[in-house]
Amino acid sequence: LADKIEEEGFTAGDEKLLAALSWQAAISLENARLFDNVRRQRDEIATMKRYTDNIFASIASGVITIDTQNLITTFNPAAETILRIPAQEAVNHPYQQALGFLCDTPLPTLVEDVRRRGSAGITQEISPYLPQGGQLHLSLNLSTLRGSRKENLGVAIVMDDITEKRRYERESAMVRRYLPSELVDRLPHDLAELGLHGERRVITVFFADLRSFTKFSEVNPSEQVFEVLNSYLSLAEDAVRHHRGIVDKYMGDAVMALFNTPLLEEQEHAWCAVQTAWALKKAVEVHYRTITSEEQLFVGIGICTGEAVVGNVGAEGRMEYTAIGNPVNLGFHLQGRAQPGQILLCPSTWEMVRDRVRANSLIVEGVKGHQTSTLAYELVGLIGSE
Repeated sequence: LADKIEEEGFTAGDEKLLAALSWQAAISLENARLFDNVRRQRDEIATMKRYTDNIFASIASGVITIDTQNLITTFNPAAETILRIPAQEAVNHPYQQALGFLCDTPLPTLVEDVRRRGSAGITQEISPYLPQGGQLHLSLNLSTLRGSRKENLGVAIVMDDITEKRRYERESAMVRRYLPSELVDRLPHDLAELGLHGERRVITVFFADLRSFTKFSEVNPSEQVFEVLNSYLSLAEDAVRHHRGIVDKYMGDAVMALFNTPLLEEQEHAWCAVQTAWALKKAVEVHYRTITSEEQLFVGIGICTGEAVVGNVGAEGRMEYTAIGNPVNLGFHLQGRAQPGQILLCPSTWEMVRDRVRANSLIVEGVKGHQTSTLAYELVGLIGSE
């Protein structure tokens, strides 16, 4: 059109051509604008995705999202750490396949429940067994995953690993069985520092047993039997705790106590155990004044000091804190050989308290694990006491 000679003028065809060119230019400009908008939106989406990924990566909780076809669409780093599964082995796979070990837990039922009810949130704890890491305790929160138009996109699962928390609660409850609450409250938060899983150290072991109790229990009502038994065991526990020991266990009509454990360290553990025995002997004598002659039972006591392993014994479902070693065996057998009202000390205990006690040496026969006769000492008094 620009080459037209001025005299020729413009025709209707020229006008149509110009209109067509104008429409093409307008379409090109609109396409360029739309392309720029799409590119800008793509960049915004990419930025938002990076931002979302960074948020998921920084969340300490595991985040897993499942679409309506049960495919995993999100699996953040915390979920990888908790479940020991790389994200590439989970994303775009059915959760029943990628997380098969969780299908033996209530998780599948919870997922379907959220889908069916459109629930805003369900919280539950599960305890799966992880092939690569053993028993886990997980706290789950499940909710419906919705889009910008509130459409249902699947299920979101947020999980927290509370395995260590449950372990601490379990071990703390176990410790409270042996120590007064005021001592438990001063223990370190990391109970592993207490050597609950086994520590070798020198301790003193105390055994006390009621004599003639079996005969007493055979001829008296069960209510009376338990009342009498508990009265004597209470005297023993009071004496043990007063002298900084822990009651390890009750064995029928007998009690086992430990001194200088990681739970309650005591440098003069042998002396504390001997004081416990003497205090129990005196407490029983006082107790006689309040009961019938039929209920007046005697106590035999054995005490031994030596190196033993102290810690938790058993399976996860039932753990007991106890000691294993020669002083346990010898202390138990000395208690078994003690006469009614007698307190027997092994030589190592006597060596540690010899300047504080009055004792007579004697030979004990038939102690298990000892081929020859065993030297022991009968405690007859504490120096400086009555």
